[in-house]
Amino acid sequence: MLTAALNPAFTPKAAYAGADSATAGSGECGPSNNYGEAVLGFEGGGDQYATNPGSTATGSYQFLFGTLVDLGYIEPGQAKPPNGAGNWEGVVWTGKGGVYSRDQFMSSTEAQDQALSDFTNKNLSHIKKTYQSGQMVDGIPMTDGGAALASHMLGSGGFQKWAESGFSPSGLDPDIAAAHGWTPEEYQKHLMERVAAGGCYDPANIDSAGSGELQQDLPEIFLMPWEPNYMVPAILPGMLPNAT
Repeated sequence: MLTAALNPAFTPKAAYAGADSATAGSGECGPSNNYGEAVLGFEGGGDQYATNPGSTATGSYQFLFGTLVDLGYIEPGQAKPPNGAGNWEGVVWTGKGGVYSRDQFMSSTEAQDQALSDFTNKNLSHIKKTYQSGQMVDGIPMTDGGAALASHMLGSGGFQKWAESGFSPSGLDPDIAAAHGWTPEEYQKHLMERVAAGGCYDPANIDSAGSGELQQDLPEIFLMPWEPNYMVPAILPGMLPNAT
């Protein structure tokens, strides 16, 4: 994961400090109400070619190799490619969305936005019953947008464990916190910055490179059956051992 601001006006820490029940979840975070913008503020910073030297994180939304396998872009059963930059020579892609290489994936904002839509949909379908919309956590209301942005880092399984702890630091993996140089309490604060920053965005709205063409595939999550089995987190910090 690369942490960078999308623009000077988007400051996650300021969002956390200033968010309250009157503003978070109001749909008034930004003029576009583009959930992708919120994700970019914490991930690739708007660089569609972003990579991470400590992991296989790829593109604007910093999807790992394993995540791209799970989302159907890469054939399963292949060895993880080297961390950092590179085109992952020898990796076989499925052709989903017309993508047959890492370079093609990074070159296509449409493919990256669709991957974000699919990933967010998948996460929300698994965590939807672990929180109530408007539930207060550390003084911040939990919304679909905030939960989606937190689960983008935690994965659905990690989010579920966090929810089971009452959204407390005790429900967070201390090894992941340490990989970032954080205490569990600092990890909690970062996640709450995500909850606050995502709170007023609709995760169904993902803008393709600011074109105004919104991906709106998420409303169906409310019709999907609940699956109680935890999923392995799909996105993990790049410096963790065994990150995929």
